[in-house]
Amino acid sequence: MDIPTDRLLIMLIVATGLAVVAGGWAAGLVHAEATGTEELLLRVGIAAVFFLVLLGVWSVFSGIDEERSEDTEA
Repeated sequence: MDIPTDRLLIMLIVATGLAVVAGGWAAGLVHAEATGTEELLLRVGIAAVFFLVLLGVWSVFSGIDEERSEDTEA
């Protein structure tokens, strides 16, 4: 995964899948159960978790790239 476009394509797939499955499910629960400010705060929390997961996946890919570059140098 040395090519950034490969990583971006995989991140796009991960983001879409996560948004549809987890984000849609959680937002559906928020919509059904919460009202007003509570709903807004829950949606912001869901979005924050979504972006943290994407950041985690990106850091895993970066770690894989670093390990591969160390292996090729040795």
